Amino acid sequence: MVKPICYLQTDSRWKNANYSAKGERKTIGSSGCGPTAAAMAIATLKDKSVTPVTTAEWSMAHGYKAFNQGTYYTYFVPQMAAYGITCKKLNASNLYGKSSSTAHTEALNALKRDDWVIACMGKGNWTSSGHFILLYGYENGYVYINDPASTKASRVKNTWALFAKQVKYMWSIAVPDSFKKASSANPSYTKIQFIKDVQKAIGAKVDGIAGTETLSKTITVSRTINSRHPVVKPLQKYLNVQGYDCGAVDGIAGAKFDASLKAYQKNLVGMRYPDGEATKSGNTWKCLLGMR
Repeated sequence: MVKPICYLQTDSRWKNANYSAKGERKTIGSSGCGPTAAAMAIATLKDKSVTPVTTAEWSMAHGYKAFNQGTYYTYFVPQMAAYGITCKKLNASNLYGKSSSTAHTEALNALKRDDWVIACMGKGNWTSSGHFILLYGYENGYVYINDPASTKASRVKNTWALFAKQVKYMWSIAVPDSFKKASSANPSYTKIQFIKDVQKAIGAKVDGIAGTETLSKTITVSRTINSRHPVVKPLQKYLNVQGYDCGAVDGIAGAKFDASLKAYQKNLVGMRYPDGEATKSGNTWKCLLGMR
């Protein structure tokens, strides 16, 4: 299972950014779930500097923002192609209320081979009308999801059966084998395991799902603050897996930890002046835990 970067359309960095068709005034926060889902895939696979602002601007420039709605279904394939990512629309007709189809089979097989699926959901667990989400894993009857609008437990992990009944349209995203191999270099250390290790280290409920309770128990960690706290080890392991060289996983936040966390803050947290400090309940922790 390869978990992509998690972006929320309501993130303060871009929630008020323009996402409008001609004649309307909309924002990424109100209507940008589509570009946000796309940005997660692109930032993970191709360019870490890509954010929902990048993809929203591309969508508007190419006419994919629908007036008084969200994003046209025709957006995802060309947006991914612009970055050399293979994307395929799996169904032409609305699947809402159906539990099985060839598209359902294709989507499930994609997840089983560690590819991703963008889905437009209908009324139910994920939305009251329409909403795009990004699925990145399937295990024991459950799907794992980056939801651009929520970190609620039932929206980031739920049964395939419920998802299949509420999905309307789906697109598969091919994750390159080289990326899968690189991400599986430490196959036992997934994002879920990282969250569990953090939860154990800080005394939160250990369930692999980061929420407000987990965030409230985080501590400030840096080269000079809590540099030998038990939570340092999972941070080192996670930063290494994400491609930010943290050096040996020795539980000591030293110079390499400082440099890798600063790089992570600059690329993913969006800090103009990264400080190498994961502040209690702050944006760095939210990003690390997939809460923004």
